[in-house]
Amino acid sequence: MTYRFLLALLGGLLLMQQPVVAQPNLAQRTGTTLAETGVAGYRFATLRLSSADGERHYRLRVALPTGAAPASGHPVAWLLDGNAALMDVGAATLVELARRPAAPVIVFVAHDNDLRIDGAARAFDYTPRRPGGDEAQRDPLGSRRNGGADAFLELITRQAMPRVAALAPVDPARQALWGHSYGGVFVLHVLFTRPQAFAEYGAADPSLWWGDGQLSREEAAAARWSAKTRLRLWLGAGAGERKLAAGRDAGSVEIMQRARHSVPPDAAPALAARLRQRGLAVELLDLPGLSHGQTLGASLPPFLFGLSEGE
Repeated sequence: MTYRFLLALLGGLLLMQQPVVAQPNLAQRTGTTLAETGVAGYRFATLRLSSADGERHYRLRVALPTGAAPASGHPVAWLLDGNAALMDVGAATLVELARRPAAPVIVFVAHDNDLRIDGAARAFDYTPRRPGGDEAQRDPLGSRRNGGADAFLELITRQAMPRVAALAPVDPARQALWGHSYGGVFVLHVLFTRPQAFAEYGAADPSLWWGDGQLSREEAAAARWSAKTRLRLWLGAGAGERKLAAGRDAGSVEIMQRARHSVPPDAAPALAARLRQRGLAVELLDLPGLSHGQTLGASLPPFLFGLSEGE
């Protein structure tokens, strides 16, 4: 069963079972997940880390295959918004992954709380610092801080990676990074500025509008990538994008709309085309009928199965 077939199957189930939702519910709690109930073929470990300044705290749920590791070690998938990803990766997906000869270690990287999505924390950790002082590090909505991506990347590469490697034999050449929305901003920032940190990158509906062209500037300055570096981009239909999250004041909605309209509708396909011209292996995949929020869960199975197949 290929990951493309599974994508079609899971996408169909999403369309049948879920209402179209434009944005994630930032108040939703995780509840009971596979990390608590368990799943055949994987066991879970928990790691806790803190930022260098002690202001932010993280919980990593690490899914470890119980079967024998490949000779080179397990590939490793690093999933941002780890609580949401853990809620959306189904037991059937993990059971199937565990059967693969190259079953991946999966690291669900979350902030240390029970929020499905921690909006304020991810707005800081997933966004790069822009030119200018502290005033320039304002989120488009105004109340959240931006600019912590480089420190967050250091936490992953210098602290988290060695601790995960101590839990199971892993392949250091098969590290993969996935993120959704602002997480996609982080993924692209790392790809453009520290491409050697991971071999594979996955961005689901990345917020290309963020930062007044910051990602475009980083893309233009990026060095060439390794021949083994791969990027996968998933895009939803965008049908719900005009229905911004309920409860926001009119000023916030207007700011968000203006930010999103600052990039053309074909910004992601155009990005993919430019990167291919520069020699990067890029796969652009549509998730038809799914809103921005739904692309989070729908992109996870193909990303994980693609990693396990070594494609």
